[in-house]
Amino acid sequence: MEAARAEVLAYVIANTAPAAQPASDPAPAADEPVAPTAAAAPTAPPSDTAPAKRAHPGADDADRGISASISSDPDDLSDEEDAPAQPGPDAVPGLNDEEEEEVPEEDIDFNDLRVQLMALQQRIRDAGIPVVIVFEGWDASGKGTLLSKLIEGLDPRGYQVYAINSPSEHDRQYPPMRRYWVHTPAAGNISLFCSSWYREVAKALYESKASRKRLNQAYHEIVNLESQLAADGTLIIKFFLHIPRKEQKRRLKALEAKKSTRWRVQKEDWYQNEHYEEFLRLFDTMIARTHFDGALWHVLRSDNRRVCIKQMYDIVIEAFQDALRDREAGLRAWDTPFLPHVENITPVTFPQLETFDPEQALTDPYKPAVDKAQKRLHKLQNELYRRGIPMVVGFEGWDAAGKGGAIRRLTSSLDARGYDVVPIAAPTPLEKSHHYLWRFWKDVPPKGYIAIFDRTWYGRVMVERIEGYCTEPQWNRAYDEINRFEAELVGSGAVLCKFWLQIDSATQLTRFEERQNTPDKQWKITQEDWRNREKWPLYETAVNDMLQKTNTAAAPWTVVEANNKQFARLKVLHAVIRAIEERLEREKE
Repeated sequence: MEAARAEVLAYVIANTAPAAQPASDPAPAADEPVAPTAAAAPTAPPSDTAPAKRAHPGADDADRGISASISSDPDDLSDEEDAPAQPGPDAVPGLNDEEEEEVPEEDIDFNDLRVQLMALQQRIRDAGIPVVIVFEGWDASGKGTLLSKLIEGLDPRGYQVYAINSPSEHDRQYPPMRRYWVHTPAAGNISLFCSSWYREVAKALYESKASRKRLNQAYHEIVNLESQLAADGTLIIKFFLHIPRKEQKRRLKALEAKKSTRWRVQKEDWYQNEHYEEFLRLFDTMIARTHFDGALWHVLRSDNRRVCIKQMYDIVIEAFQDALRDREAGLRAWDTPFLPHVENITPVTFPQLETFDPEQALTDPYKPAVDKAQKRLHKLQNELYRRGIPMVVGFEGWDAAGKGGAIRRLTSSLDARGYDVVPIAAPTPLEKSHHYLWRFWKDVPPKGYIAIFDRTWYGRVMVERIEGYCTEPQWNRAYDEINRFEAELVGSGAVLCKFWLQIDSATQLTRFEERQNTPDKQWKITQEDWRNREKWPLYETAVNDMLQKTNTAAAPWTVVEANNKQFARLKVLHAVIRAIEERLEREKE
């Protein structure tokens, strides 16, 4: 275990922001964490008495990180809980070596702050702005206390609190980020996280389960989550509560001294205190790697809780005011056509649809071939369950291309207890109020189970693009978002198959007319189908863009020539079987 901890610490030290360099020194390499400049720091509140604040890191101390910009000497602060705030992470950039102006306690009008915040919350709700507020920090730094004080100024009908603990057995059945995605807020609502997706990073040194690769992957997943939410208009406010080692030790002892609070102190809390310097480096790296426009960190010294609470209120109030000002002015700087802080996944070249001949004939008798494939698939489903491997199968295609028939031939050989078919229709009002991927994260299968999507998240870049249900930057950005979503599914161990069922226009017309003229099939045809048919060229362009931009090594597309329904059904069965077998072979390596 100690060797594993040493490996994690070596990774943290290697990735910690370096000491400040003279102006003449060369710029850091592209893969090194680059601290934001002073321009990224929010403007201080217009108050003569309010303590200066900033997002971490600032200007002069940006490259040094919290381990350099905050004195971690246990003797630098009084043990008194109400000791004056000291110079540190809350200082204006460039002033961290000067004494911070003390705020007389009688000048803090918390009632006025609560009234301001609640009024702003109502405006946030009316404007439909989703808000995420994260509380992270040292053990015993007061995260719960600060959160409790914040919600005193909020209407309880408009927020939800999530206390994030170690993942439960249920949580471990899914990709790591799913339990956070499903708790992201609807438009106008606030999600408050007491600990969050940063918890597992912070616990890496204690549990020693995180390899360098896993830590790096965790940072990518965190930045991806926050970037996607921010680009969708979510206001993200992140607090890190800092206390020196001596103060943390005092608080842990005080908690242990009381029978009513003794249960709150765990052995990992003491481990963190005993290895304070190591965790300081870890937190420094964590903040440096996840601090960017749209998801800025605010580091607060929580020695003096009243002053810390005042600073928190100032930051939240100012963030609400800024977000409302931008919305009222019609500014949508966050709605970018790409994810600016996420490393894009390079797609693999894919042929144009016109190169596929949808008219394909069977080479073997259909019934024996289907029976053989279905028996094989049944055995493979049991193997997936036994090994705890989830599978996601997504179907897209032209209207009347035969998606339903292909799905039925797929499921007829499966144990009904081990799969779900997820039909995707137009989003409900609740689904519309969330990030568009929210409803798909909810239906990701647990380990050993299969989820079959009858239409998928690709509606964002097809029908929503063509019908104008989303902005041009939104559907352009969706290619990157989808690639990251699928990469997380595969990275968590899932087998992923994506099918596009291709028919020609004449075949579609024949099937439409058959449905329209057959009473038992009339429910399958709607006026919307006919309208979509008139837009065939637009959809063909959108589909080609989709195939070109989302065909990745981890999640390749399979085009199924579907003029012949029997050929299409067999090709789907064989492709699913092949994907499972290839995954099982990799398990042996």
